[in-house]
Amino acid sequence: MPTTIKMPQLGESVTEGTIERWLVKEGDTVQQYDPLFEVVTDKVNAEVPAEVAGTITKIIIPDGETVAVGTPLAEIDADGGAAQPEQDGAGQAEAAQGAHEPAPAQAETPAQPAATAEPEAREPEVEPAEEQPAAEPAAAQAEQREPAAAQAEQREPAAAQAGAAPPTDGSVRMTPAVRRLVREHGIDISQLAGSGAGGRVTREDVLAFIERGPSQPAGAAPAVAAEEEAPAAPAPAAAAEPEAPAARAEAPAPAAAAAPAPAPSFAGPTPVAAPTGGDTEMPLTQMRKGIATKMTRVKQTVPHAYTVVEVDMHNVVRWRESNQEAYRAREGIGLSYVAAVVKAVTETLRQHPTINSQFADDKIILKQAMNVGIAVAVDNGLLVPVIHNADQLSISGVNMRIQDLAARARSNKLRLDEIQGGTFTVNNTGWFGSVSSMPIVNAPEVAILSMEAIVKRPVVVEVDGEDIIAIRPMMNMTCSFDHRPLDGAQVGAFLSDVRKRLEEWDPEAPIG
Repeated sequence: MPTTIKMPQLGESVTEGTIERWLVKEGDTVQQYDPLFEVVTDKVNAEVPAEVAGTITKIIIPDGETVAVGTPLAEIDADGGAAQPEQDGAGQAEAAQGAHEPAPAQAETPAQPAATAEPEAREPEVEPAEEQPAAEPAAAQAEQREPAAAQAEQREPAAAQAGAAPPTDGSVRMTPAVRRLVREHGIDISQLAGSGAGGRVTREDVLAFIERGPSQPAGAAPAVAAEEEAPAAPAPAAAAEPEAPAARAEAPAPAAAAAPAPAPSFAGPTPVAAPTGGDTEMPLTQMRKGIATKMTRVKQTVPHAYTVVEVDMHNVVRWRESNQEAYRAREGIGLSYVAAVVKAVTETLRQHPTINSQFADDKIILKQAMNVGIAVAVDNGLLVPVIHNADQLSISGVNMRIQDLAARARSNKLRLDEIQGGTFTVNNTGWFGSVSSMPIVNAPEVAILSMEAIVKRPVVVEVDGEDIIAIRPMMNMTCSFDHRPLDGAQVGAFLSDVRKRLEEWDPEAPIG
């Protein structure tokens, strides 16, 4: 009996996900825990593993589709290893021609232009323009019919090459929006040089490559030109007979792609290339849309309040400086101030259990586990991987988990369990120099702590019973909290105890 693979829930508040691409095809044999497909949500880009070993008998949802949690995506026949080749013998020639076909329903209709218009809407917009000759004279239709037939025969392998070659290059990592841009312009990924973290290819890298135009495919330039010209001059169709139908055909495609996110308030400050003929519309990535939706919902439903304290980090800085070199030589990574703050937070949460809780309408759920989320900035987005049972780890264990989760978050290699179950979040906005911020609570958690930049300032300190002015490394800590289960006094007491632990940190304490 086949096992149905369903869209998993990749977070407590996640209700849907987008299949970025399938890593297998029908007829493939997989082992348990082999990756099946990449899924994108507002929280993470993750590879979903196979629940059982067997043969992929059916792929129900193709690449690029967004579906609700629990939707059937594919079927695996755990007992059909021997029977599958015999059953699929009639379709082996079909599979050889279209290895990347997403579903049997699509495999049956590759030669029908009307049927392929919808799945090909996610391919470069220049292709639908070639299938819109209805407004042209009969003679023009006859001239185009022969090349159109040839294109219909070649469309399937061409789509497989254009849609699969760049993304399946495992040596290069990029966001879904950048990957789509690469597909739309038919760019060879090997020609791109990434300027992002760890050589990551960014949107700016792709736009700069397109602007330079080395070895640009012939179909890419008309697509961009049509997008710019269609809104400005839709009327003079007779002035440009071959281009006007293309413009009319291509104009709806960018609009359809950007339709879920027309609101300017959700368009982040991500830099875009200077427009050459008017403003530029930039469709939101699935992650960006998810973040926008969740942040709007949280701000509309959670009454936020904020408390800020100032922390003298003198002892923590001395401790880090005295251990940094030896620790790096031993572990191969540096010591992070975030690890010290997380350790102080977990020790303090035991004294303040209501801070480590979740609000559920008519009750407060005090969480026994201390699963601390760490906000990690990625290309055009934010992820919050979780350190499970952080209170049970040494300071070295916390530091290594932070480094590991942050690195894999930026390379889209987080596992599903590593983005679930958080009970409290620590946000390090100080890494880019911020001295004050007001983070949004990561609901259903009830509080988030933001550590700001450590800045040397003159402060009054007591030495041998006398007040003197000294230069000390000072850090602001902001705690945003849900004012329904918590009040300022509770949060103030919590922050005061965290500050005390950091200020009384033993500079000679072992790392462990």
